[in-house]
Amino acid sequence: MPILFGIAASLLIGVSDTSGRASARRADSISHVTMQMLIGAIVATPVALLLGNAFIGRDLLSGAASGLAISLGLAIVYHAMATSSAAVAAPVAAVLAAVVPLGWDLVGGASLSSLALLGCAVAVVSLGLTTFDPDLGDSLRVGFLLAILGGFLFGVSIVLSADTSEASGAWPAASQRLTGFFAMLVLARIRDIPPLLPPGVRKFGVIGGLSGALGMVAWILGSQKGDLGTVSVVASTYPAVVVVLANIFDGDRIRWWQALGIGGAIGGTALIALGG
Repeated sequence: MPILFGIAASLLIGVSDTSGRASARRADSISHVTMQMLIGAIVATPVALLLGNAFIGRDLLSGAASGLAISLGLAIVYHAMATSSAAVAAPVAAVLAAVVPLGWDLVGGASLSSLALLGCAVAVVSLGLTTFDPDLGDSLRVGFLLAILGGFLFGVSIVLSADTSEASGAWPAASQRLTGFFAMLVLARIRDIPPLLPPGVRKFGVIGGLSGALGMVAWILGSQKGDLGTVSVVASTYPAVVVVLANIFDGDRIRWWQALGIGGAIGGTALIALGG
């Protein structure tokens, strides 16, 4: 069952990120994430009610803190994918999202296994291949740095999301999405950005909101019912979904060495999760 949750999370998050990237190329990424979080809260709340999950304050707070991190991280990564390349930004963010929880475990006293060390080495080498594209120029460096920051925030969000009990079920996801919406709404007001997407782009916000919320619910439920590492290994394949969809629908060019790098980054992330 946790593996099925992981597969669902990978596909849904891949669709959500592709929508975010398409939206950020046509409008502001903050507007997209604001709408995505709003739709996500509307979706996740009924799911939690239907599942009959317990309303646990501590888990709701963890979900809320996770929402602050993931909403900002999404806005940054979507901007990176829009201005650079999905083949560059998505794998970098995914690797950081795996490394941060591993680092958190190390701070907590866990030891780094040889499998996790191997995964780190594979991921680093693979990112070297993924992030090399002479046609991107300065946008490659900007996209790479933004993806690192966004991936770090993803990792923080995962740590906070994992710190919830099975009894609370999908409520942390609902809390995450609602808090993320208000955080992005405030940021949009501060920066004088429209909080919602323009009419022609709203479909991306709806698709991203629905798939992102359901993907996060699948990730949280999978980690609660099984092993976080197992779910993370399967869910970490979402960059492949993003890159393939960006190539099909948005004309993103993928060089052969980038394809190898994406595969290696996914494999390295899987090893990190398994060895963590």
